[in-house]
Amino acid sequence: MPFASAEKYEGKVSVIIPFRNEEANLKRLVEALKVQTYPWFEVLFVNDHSTDDSLNVLRQLVEKDIPFSFSIISLEETQGKKAAITAGIAQASGEIIVITDADCWCNENWLKAMTSGFNNSQTQMITGPVVLEGGSFFQKLQRIEFGAVLASSAALIGLGKPTMANGANLAYRKLVFTEVEGFTGIEQTPSGDDELLMMKIAKKYPNGVVFAKNPDSVVHTLAHTNWVDFIQQRKRWASKWKVGMRWSTIISALFVYSVQIALVGLVLLFLFGKVSLVSLVGLWLIKVVLELQLIRNYFRDLKQAYSFFHFLLLQTFYPFYVLYVGLASNFGRFQWKERSFKI
Repeated sequence: MPFASAEKYEGKVSVIIPFRNEEANLKRLVEALKVQTYPWFEVLFVNDHSTDDSLNVLRQLVEKDIPFSFSIISLEETQGKKAAITAGIAQASGEIIVITDADCWCNENWLKAMTSGFNNSQTQMITGPVVLEGGSFFQKLQRIEFGAVLASSAALIGLGKPTMANGANLAYRKLVFTEVEGFTGIEQTPSGDDELLMMKIAKKYPNGVVFAKNPDSVVHTLAHTNWVDFIQQRKRWASKWKVGMRWSTIISALFVYSVQIALVGLVLLFLFGKVSLVSLVGLWLIKVVLELQLIRNYFRDLKQAYSFFHFLLLQTFYPFYVLYVGLASNFGRFQWKERSFKI
């Protein structure tokens, strides 16, 4: 399916923001929502049992000078992001549902950019770009790594083979959420409110998923500041891959994993004198050039900067990182929002 168009959509939009313990981030998001140029939208904030002061902070932020209608919903008998989204959709009056996270921010044309593709009646879901921010060395590496993931996702969606999406920037028709019975059948993992839902929609509407390749559609969020939180996030993402797996997802994951194993194998063969340095460097350069083209085009199209130095550095240990996460994601537990889950 082609990328989302730049034409203006004029239906009513409901923005749903699940949050749990986000007192430090809500102000930045609310300020971004206050300046949106899209005229017809409401915001439904859904509190997922926050144990900090998030609820009071939010109430203070919206008590005056808010140019959009809003509701604050608190979960009682259920918990988790999927439950929060479902509760928000149940009270949403918009034809289009837009999801973002409470630790994100965007520019004033974000809603316009994320909804423009719905002028096409075939479009059922629009996935949007998420760019990681942060000034530390580790955060800059994450910006490149995550950019590669979303660039690959955008390319596969363009080929009609959607495999990945990110719930920090997602839009879909309220009707299609009902048609595919929401998150029914994918409750086994706390994650998957994005990718697994996308797969359900794509199964019913093979040409219904597009990617918002528009600089205004970008959502920003801070990258992790430490390795432990980073790995916990990757484990959480991996937990959804075991649910509702499709051949396109399996093949793409196996391809990425096989390439990294091959590179590690080549290094070992070189150390044992079985492969020449020229062959090793030549194959590595081919991989680097191909990935650089993907990364460069992605960030250029979104008018976002990236560091060539950090890209090159990432290439040196990325294969080992992929192998580690691939193995670690199949065992143990992971933490998310002060909750523990079994893989």
